[in-house]
This record gives sequence, C-alpha cells and structure tokens, in this order.
Amino acid sequence: MIDIFWPAGLNRNTLNVMNTANRKIVRLLFCLILILPWITMPRASLSADPKNAPKQKITALYLYNFLLFVDWPENAVSDTIKLATYDAPQVYEALKPMAGKTIKGKKLVVFSLTRPEGLDDGCQVLFVGDTEIKILKELLKRVNGKPILTVSDKAGFVRLGGMVFFNDPGDLWKDEKKQKRFIINLSAVRKSRLKIRSRLLRMSDIVYDLEPVSLKMP
Repeated sequence: MIDIFWPAGLNRNTLNVMNTANRKIVRLLFCLILILPWITMPRASLSADPKNAPKQKITALYLYNFLLFVDWPENAVSDTIKLATYDAPQVYEALKPMAGKTIKGKKLVVFSLTRPEGLDDGCQVLFVGDTEIKILKELLKRVNGKPILTVSDKAGFVRLGGMVFFNDPGDLWKDEKKQKRFIINLSAVRKSRLKIRSRLLRMSDIVYDLEPVSLKMP
C-alpha cells in the first residue's frame, strides 16, 4: 500500500472509507497540487534569504512524492528504500521527518553522505545539492548503470548523466512558457533499469543523452 506524506490538518480517517479507485484519484490530485507552489510562487519570496525560504522543504516534499512513481528492479530493493543526500543539508533536514514513512510498502531511510566513497549499492536514491562539478562527476560515475535514482536541482545535472533535474521556481516564474517542473534524462533512467510511470513523465520535459539540454553549466 502506498503511503503519501500528508500535510498536517488533512484528516486521514476520511481516506479509510474510500475505495481503492478513489484513493488513487486523491493521490494523483495531491501530487498535482504539489506542483502549483513552484509555478505560482511570487518572485518576492525567492529574493529572500535562501536559508529562510521554503524552497528546500518543498523540494523534499516533491522528492518524497516523486518516488511513488518510480519502480526499481525486484532485486534492487529489500524492505527499505534508502535515500542519500550529498551537499544538501537543508534538503536532508527537511527529509528527516519523512523517514520511516512507507513508499509502496517499503520504509524510507534517509541519510546524509559526507564523502562520495560513502555511497554504496544498497542505496536507491541520491539527491545531490550544489556541489563541485568534479565531485558530481565522481558521484555519477559511481552510480552509472546501477539502479539508483539520481536527482538534483543543480544546473547541468542531466547533461552530465543525472536522471532527474528539479527546475528552480524562479526560472518557472520568469518563463511563462515553461510549464514543466522536472527534466528527466530517460536514457540514464533506462540504463539503470529504473522505470518512471507515465503520469509523471507527462509532467516532465524528456531529454536523452544524445540531445543537447539548454541549461547553463556553472
């Protein structure tokens, strides 16, 4: 059973009386609602001190719900889904309250890496913050071809072989034509034998390794 991280104030008792079809509809609508803050967030809130901005908390919430639409090979997961962060302390802190929640029957484990060597094959998800390019390349080299979902909000991430890039809300605000929240490198996803469900792909811009990505490299 899928367990979504529900915000405080939502009465989960009402969900217990819903049938399976209605629950799926509610979950999909909730994920769609999550996209609205990124698109509608006013520019003023983005100009504030990043340490006080809600961006990292929203990123963590997106990341958790994103995993509901990802499938790993059967031999790549046990009874837990391990999510590692690197050079993303604020995202890590925002994810900690979600630790212990279940994702498709698997308990979520969250931890922070202090060095690339700490990443092992037992990890299912890696979120990379604004780290140095050489370290990012080393991390991606370590997970290359392995069933580890790689996610970041660092510019140029998918060009370097990362799987999922989270667009900055400020960029979405400036570009009215840009409606998609994510950029997904489908070549990297398939190479790692992961599957991202079509509902999420429809919310994303899809790119491939051989296609140029219009993102500024740091």
